[in-house]
Amino acid sequence: MAMTVPDGLGTVNDLLKRFQSAQSRFGQWRSLHQEAFDYAAPQRETFNEHSPGQRKNRFVFDSTAVNGLQQFASRIQGSLIPSWQQWMSLGAGSEIPKEEADRVNKALKDSTDVVFSNLNHSNFDTEITPSLSDLGIGTGAILIEENDFDESSAFRFTNVPLAELYVEMPARGSIKNVWRKSNVQASNIPLTWPEADLPAELQKIIDNDPLTMVEIKNAMLHNTQTKQFNQVVLWEKEAIFSQEFSTQRLIVFRWHVTPGEAYGRGPVIQNLPDIRTANKIVEIILGNAALQMSGVYTGRSDGLFNPNTARIAPGSIIPVLSNDDTNPTMRTLPMSGNIGLGDGVLQMVQNNIRKSLFSDPLGEITDPVRSATENIIRNQEFLKQSGASIGRMKSELIEPLISACVDILMTRGLMPEISVDGREVTINQESPLAKAENQESFQNTNLWLSTMVGLLPPQVLGLSIKMEEVPTVTAKQLGIDPDLLRTEEERVQAAQTVKAAAEQGLDVGIQGQAPTGQPQQAPAV
Repeated sequence: MAMTVPDGLGTVNDLLKRFQSAQSRFGQWRSLHQEAFDYAAPQRETFNEHSPGQRKNRFVFDSTAVNGLQQFASRIQGSLIPSWQQWMSLGAGSEIPKEEADRVNKALKDSTDVVFSNLNHSNFDTEITPSLSDLGIGTGAILIEENDFDESSAFRFTNVPLAELYVEMPARGSIKNVWRKSNVQASNIPLTWPEADLPAELQKIIDNDPLTMVEIKNAMLHNTQTKQFNQVVLWEKEAIFSQEFSTQRLIVFRWHVTPGEAYGRGPVIQNLPDIRTANKIVEIILGNAALQMSGVYTGRSDGLFNPNTARIAPGSIIPVLSNDDTNPTMRTLPMSGNIGLGDGVLQMVQNNIRKSLFSDPLGEITDPVRSATENIIRNQEFLKQSGASIGRMKSELIEPLISACVDILMTRGLMPEISVDGREVTINQESPLAKAENQESFQNTNLWLSTMVGLLPPQVLGLSIKMEEVPTVTAKQLGIDPDLLRTEEERVQAAQTVKAAAEQGLDVGIQGQAPTGQPQQAPAV
């Protein structure tokens, strides 16, 4: 008997109706997505039937968008979630008292290390890259599962191609209900879902023809009744497997969203006119160049000239009744058009494409060397240009991703029970892009302090500014390891030690914890 659908999701027929609605929405976007992939990612275009090794870029004449999309994915990954770097940390949430925040942050540092130890040894870096390429089109998706195959990492990630992604219209905020339709080899079904209840007909296919491709509908749905996430796997009109999670496991993230739409619109879709124009201009330039390199000729013929059958191509000869003048047998056909004009227009649209895909924001590597300050300013400018989309990435990708990772680690007993909800535990961004944002705050703080020191006398300065908080604030802005900072209790203890030593006329050691035992010498008169 097939598995029953979890409570709160209705019947199998209800689920199939929800899938049909998502499939109808997918069909409205299919032609646009396919066109974007044809121009910017032809190797990843899987909307149509294809065979392994098939040539997919025969009609791409300009590779600006193709190369730009690859650089876009690499730049977003390197700026937001760089490989083998700690790009976030778990910290005290908003409901943690201020006096307890330092202690909680130090305790959570071990949990952050556990997350990245498993994340770095998983396949996250290889699977997130194609998802970010799909994000350049408009919508990316990645599936996170518990790794049961080896012990190198607790996580296993899978990129879900846009051609297999069927999303439901979100009620508010991010997408939480999503379907994936894919063809799975029959023999892999019991390996992928060992606890599945297989109908007799499906089991017969697996036993008799295990290499047959079977269509599977895999749903990840938010259950409003239980407040949990349910994975439901459907074959034909039967549910064969279901599983419940407390966090979202199939994560969908978008670049820019138009009101009333579920799928996102990325820089490729937004700049399709320029991409099509560049492709057509290069096609025309190549054809014109071939004509000019090989030439077209006219030759005398006793027959009449038929413009309907004349073939103008490189090296071709057009039969004519006469070549006039000296009446030569062969004569060059004069060329028309201005190939230089095409170069100017091409350069303009290519620059627009590169700019939209954030290609070479720091300039070519052969350009003059720039100072660190100029590079910081350029990174901050990139942050401003993509601020809204980067903010959406934090809420639609990073937060649910880390929540799912923490949930899996807690299930395995590798991490204490915590709640990454912003109140108890929050996620602090430490990526290069976040650091560029914090560096601007640091520069403002530094400028303000320098100005105040120059304007105010020391007595007034000490009354107006919490100088003892400056190291903590600037350390957070620069992403300094919290282990280098004293907790509130340690600062109070150090202050008491300094005060007691000063009362006794003793010098205090550099650690501020114990006096050296040597009295201070009176200054010479």
